[in-house]
Amino acid sequence: MTSSPFKKPLAYAAALAAAGLLAVGAMPTAAGASYGGTGKLTWATGSLIAIQGSNNLVPYYCPTTNCASPANEPVTEVAWTPDGSRALFIDVDGDLSSVRYNNTDSRTWYTYGFGTDGHVRSSPTWLGTGLVVFADKPAANEPWELRQVDGSGTMYDWLYSVGDGYNYTNPDGNAGGTLVYQRQADSNGTPTGTPSVHVQKPSASETVITNAANPAISPDGTRVAFVRGGQIYVSNPTGGDLVQVVSTGVASDNPVWSPDGTAVAFSYGTGIATAKADGSQADAPVSQTAQSGKPAYQTTLKSKVARLQGSNRYDTAIQVSKSHWATATDAADPRAKAKAVVLSRSDTFADALSGSALAAAKQGPLLMTLPTSLDAATEAEIARLLGDDTSATVYLLGGTGALSAAVEQKIVAMHYNVERLSGDNRYSTSVSIADAILEGQRPTFVLAATGANYPDALAAGAAAGSFNYPGSSGRAVVVLTSDKVLPAPTKQFLDGLTDSTFLYGIGGQAVQALSSPTNYSPIPVTGANRYETARATAWQFFGGEATVGLATGANWPDALAGGALMATLNGPLLLTPGTSTTLHPEVQGMLESDSGSINTVLIFGGSGAVSTALDAEAGTLVSGPAGWDPQNNPTTLGARTTGKTASTSVPVSTYHRTREQLQEMAEQLRAAQNGASRTLR
Repeated sequence: MTSSPFKKPLAYAAALAAAGLLAVGAMPTAAGASYGGTGKLTWATGSLIAIQGSNNLVPYYCPTTNCASPANEPVTEVAWTPDGSRALFIDVDGDLSSVRYNNTDSRTWYTYGFGTDGHVRSSPTWLGTGLVVFADKPAANEPWELRQVDGSGTMYDWLYSVGDGYNYTNPDGNAGGTLVYQRQADSNGTPTGTPSVHVQKPSASETVITNAANPAISPDGTRVAFVRGGQIYVSNPTGGDLVQVVSTGVASDNPVWSPDGTAVAFSYGTGIATAKADGSQADAPVSQTAQSGKPAYQTTLKSKVARLQGSNRYDTAIQVSKSHWATATDAADPRAKAKAVVLSRSDTFADALSGSALAAAKQGPLLMTLPTSLDAATEAEIARLLGDDTSATVYLLGGTGALSAAVEQKIVAMHYNVERLSGDNRYSTSVSIADAILEGQRPTFVLAATGANYPDALAAGAAAGSFNYPGSSGRAVVVLTSDKVLPAPTKQFLDGLTDSTFLYGIGGQAVQALSSPTNYSPIPVTGANRYETARATAWQFFGGEATVGLATGANWPDALAGGALMATLNGPLLLTPGTSTTLHPEVQGMLESDSGSINTVLIFGGSGAVSTALDAEAGTLVSGPAGWDPQNNPTTLGARTTGKTASTSVPVSTYHRTREQLQEMAEQLRAAQNGASRTLR
């Protein structure tokens, strides 16, 4: 499903619509980034995006006076997402947007100036796996700045805007999170003087190349191409090991690296040429086209759709665990080693709904067993995960009526610590789980969802747990309401919060429980049904996500175990009608609009839970021209990646939103659901 290509829809209002997508929206400009693998040379001709050996990509827009006859979008520069699935460009209104490589109807907006905010934007580039960086000029007499937006277009922020009297332009990024850009003095809004190129690698000091402009970073981050005196050069990040790539005297500009890092493409006179990065073709660059334009490479990295499934709910939870967590006794296993296991009863969700966030906080998976005895396969998985670590803990969710004393004794006999988290009912149990996560700290975020049903709490668990990663300065928990009523244990917990805690109501029932008769002023994250609420939760708490989880909305066990993994991987859990032959429109919209950052879709459960027809649909929606690889029970799901959004450091891959950004997202969500328009700052 796609939104109309003729107008810019409001970001979340479009996603709520059945046919909606999540919409997000006088200087030399840098060409697009490269990400390794193979690819095709493309270039912006001024009226379309030409793709070597393929059909041209022709974005179009709705003229103010005649929406019935769309006009071709003027495209003067283009950058591509890492998998080549989306082309980024500055549109006719001066806003940053993108289209799918095979469907210009699938339009995503990252900014919302509508040509009236006075901003001029240029040089979009993809950074890491989940951020777009671009140059932004707020007003005619103000310097250029660098700004960022996440890959879903839901968070817009400053990156370099330091007010130091310099212009920051021509950014270019790679998949490893290295960013290069041009810095130049300012004269009343006009760049002046000798430019320099700055190289910022994640967690490293910035380096500078003097007398250089319009940089491009190599796929492996070891080399920088730049312009000096109208010719193309390549050096290391400090300017050493200098190689002249073009030495013909023909004006050359806009360098961009080939995906394999062996060559550089560039504007060459009135055309485009390539030359080897080692300088061996400096005297005779290879002409690629006689047309004028700014080059970029469309990379062709494959996406993947991985199904994690077992013969029953216990086995599915085990396969989810095996996909990420190492075998404790295998020193050669490079994966993360679990420090704990969360164990839930398998026959009802009541005590387990807060367990996903707990599993992420304690750095382990969520497994299941019958209430009266420890499932043999689950016992074996606990032993695989924890090995001979007698300091490891197995957390039991619920009292002896949920997991019997026999289950506890069996784990004690395995020589692991046992901590039972329980209360008089599911609500006090959720508070007990929250206390175990917090370990005496104040919560940064509290997500409340109804405990009378499972869907909203499952989506909330993945979101809350994603904040509980090792080294995090904050903590997030899930507590339960009794549908539209606030039970006493939850009320007592909430009464102990400080004003600095963000309280979210996930789903309409929880929002009502938190609003009447005692008003806790919750931030509402809701939809018309369980699928929309899960989508709203993903929109609120995630952006630029590399991995998305998908489970049936008609049952809970697979989503419970899957939610714990998604929390660990820092990705949202979406729900869909599992027996349908097509994905729910909310899922369709998110996968397609966020396809630039999503490289993996995880489907939890077998074909009886989620139809196998949905694998192909999900793969098609997120992949680029290289397509997607199907996988069954892989054991190679890597660790999460996090980065910073402060102006003093460069973000890397998937990052966490700050408290201020989450507050902004909540305001956007409320405005969108109320039908109000908004303008991004």
